[in-house]
Amino acid sequence: MSFSMFSSSTAVPKLQTAQEAFWYLPEHLTEQQKNHLAGFKMALGAAGILGQDGYGVRAPDTTLLRFLKARQWNEEKALHMYLHMMKWREENKIDELYETMDYPQLKALVPHYPHFYHKQDKFGRPVYIELLGVTDCARMLEVSPQDLILQYHCWTWERLEKQLMPAQSSVVGHPIITSTVILDLAGMTLKSFTRTTQKLLTTIAKIDQDYYPEHLGTMFIINTPFIFKAIWAVVNPMLEERTRRKIIVLGADYQATLLQLIPAENLPVMFGGLSVCPDHVNSIGAWMSQPPCNTSSWFPLGPESHLVDKEGKEGSPKQEADVVLVTQLDPQPENS
Repeated sequence: MSFSMFSSSTAVPKLQTAQEAFWYLPEHLTEQQKNHLAGFKMALGAAGILGQDGYGVRAPDTTLLRFLKARQWNEEKALHMYLHMMKWREENKIDELYETMDYPQLKALVPHYPHFYHKQDKFGRPVYIELLGVTDCARMLEVSPQDLILQYHCWTWERLEKQLMPAQSSVVGHPIITSTVILDLAGMTLKSFTRTTQKLLTTIAKIDQDYYPEHLGTMFIINTPFIFKAIWAVVNPMLEERTRRKIIVLGADYQATLLQLIPAENLPVMFGGLSVCPDHVNSIGAWMSQPPCNTSSWFPLGPESHLVDKEGKEGSPKQEADVVLVTQLDPQPENS
């Protein structure tokens, strides 16, 4: 995939092909890559990892391939990365966090941190949207401690891996392990890019790259203001080269590029598409009707959301819990 740090307003960047988007499917792997996967499995077995829970014996090949690709198919480096990830998960009790996190501050956080998923791109990958230009880290930290914000960030990664991607894989008929991301910088000023913001972004970037690698398909950064070059000079060193290659930076003339990857009927009206967003909180997608999304809470509501479903069957999440929380979040309507 070609990478454009600052795309011109006339040139439309070339995006991924289907083979590049689905690099992890068996039919797209080279014999050398398949051999690396086999060797990685042997190394994990020798380390006693494949007999463990979590990302151990239940880890599909796609998970192992993500770590291999993140380390340029170097089995030794991938093993080190994998072991480091498992240690981090154990120390931070990530599996327990996903099952039990209750985050009542989310209601107050969301107005200062608008983010949601909206449908899918032409490859069937979910589209994640973050209105970074109006995100206010200072206000976020006023309503929620930073450690809870970071826990929530990890929780959303777990939701992606355990709910959204398995459900979307059922929709398209083959594994989906990556997503398309739109970061909208409209409204961003240097005032909003403080040292506190930099510190939070640095921590988040480390979590993303070290513990949830290769989930990014393509990232569009749109409505980049004049000051973005100064901001990018700070953010760019936080990113590994493998991540930078997937990022396309655009100004206000972004619609043609987005439409190369996201059908107009799936692109929000706010970005020149035909799909109406109900607000900047609710996520919409075909995966919502598929298991496990249709039997799991979309928000961190604590263990109570995993007790009964609408029919009162024990062991399934409350379906109505999401609706209650969304109503309480007072979402901002889309400007169409």
